[in-house]
Amino acid sequence: MGSVVYTGIYEPGHALADENGFRLDVLEKIKALHLGVIRYPGGNFTSGYDWTDTIGPIAERPKKIDLAWRAIEPNSFGLNEFMTWIKEVGAEPIWTINLGTGTIDQARNIIEYCNFPKGTYWSDLRRSHGVENPHEIKLWCLGNELDGSWQIGAKSAIEYGRLANETSKVMKLVDSSIETVLVGSSTPRLLSYPSWDRIALEEAYDTVDYLALHNYIDKYDEDDLTKPPRTERDDTATYLAKSKRFDRQIEDVIATCDYVKALKRSDKTMYLAFDEWNVHNQPEKQNNAFEIGSPVDWCYFTMEDTLLFASLGLSILRHADRVKIACQSLLVNTIPLILTDANGSCWVNPTYYVMQHLATYAKGEVLQEIKQGPIYDVDKIKSVDYLDSCVVENKEEIILFIVNRMPSHQMFSYQSDQTLADEIQHIELSSASLLDKNTRENPEKIVPKETVEVVQWQNKQVDMMLSPYSWHVIKMKKGEKNGI
Repeated sequence: MGSVVYTGIYEPGHALADENGFRLDVLEKIKALHLGVIRYPGGNFTSGYDWTDTIGPIAERPKKIDLAWRAIEPNSFGLNEFMTWIKEVGAEPIWTINLGTGTIDQARNIIEYCNFPKGTYWSDLRRSHGVENPHEIKLWCLGNELDGSWQIGAKSAIEYGRLANETSKVMKLVDSSIETVLVGSSTPRLLSYPSWDRIALEEAYDTVDYLALHNYIDKYDEDDLTKPPRTERDDTATYLAKSKRFDRQIEDVIATCDYVKALKRSDKTMYLAFDEWNVHNQPEKQNNAFEIGSPVDWCYFTMEDTLLFASLGLSILRHADRVKIACQSLLVNTIPLILTDANGSCWVNPTYYVMQHLATYAKGEVLQEIKQGPIYDVDKIKSVDYLDSCVVENKEEIILFIVNRMPSHQMFSYQSDQTLADEIQHIELSSASLLDKNTRENPEKIVPKETVEVVQWQNKQVDMMLSPYSWHVIKMKKGEKNGI
């Protein structure tokens, strides 16, 4: 999509490109995120994608029109290049197959190419391309947003559900170890939500492992995020409250899945893959049609955007009992975590740090919180916590993630049911203005500040003062306290 790949992660000829054309400055920042999975190749792009165009000698690959984003796709970064790159990153791949213009046969062929050891046409073709061992891709999305009128090969829910069911069945006959993700509603904004999810699930419940959710939140409540806004911008209180829509969406989709489980008399619980989520902002670079790597939705995110982004992440984390996969979208240059200029520098939006904190520190079990504190109402959303939080526990630590949605300092109190050490590691992300952002001229305007604080526990409770409009990670080591 746009410059996510070309001049994003891949730019042969750049001063910092390696022998594969991978930008090492970008690769370093991606590695530091500690991501679990990365979904590829998309996205709307997938519904017109022919994976066979992307294998074999690069010089022999066809250049084609990408109709989803009105671009030219040279296919010089293809399937095997992606697999080489993601191994460098250290994440696992989620591969999205084409079920827009694609067929069951094409799905069967790609999994044979990627996952079958040897001795067949497609597996031996892979080996002839210099990849002796199978890629062993374990997670597969069965298309993308096929409920949307904008999608190439859009389908009715029953039409898609039947196709996805048969495709998943055939793919698992080739490799029984894989898991598949069924397309759910592209956005709660559609009138077909959540009936699309119900109908598609009724057709494919027994053969798939996850149902996909997508949602992007913007400042204007526009139905079409690809066009300039026509409505007035939300005020800060309303904008930051919109994370509650993620909670509602997840709970609605869980209810839909459980209805189909009951309808099917099934013992199987359907898990969720929130495989596209983000805040959305207006582009700040011009897109030119039918070019290679022309930017789409290249934008900065402000501190205000970052606070909402953090709350969206916490909404997902709070539902970790059912949401097992979550892919922030997108990684580079399109509503991105990481920004680049062609032949130029690389820096990060402040949302990058929130994603890094969640991916690095949210390891263990999410605890059920008992919350007490002030709430506020806005016209669109009611009962919004001033302090949005989530608690994670593992063998060594308890980790608090907190968003202060208020323009003033707020006292946060945490009461534990176990012994904790006297020192607390505290990471804070904030800025003097909600409109601050990291630019190429000032790439470190917003960066995390880290301190180690000595606290005095009273009845296993600690009180901390949180800065206005701020994101916090508070890490508490388990262990004996000194002198208390």
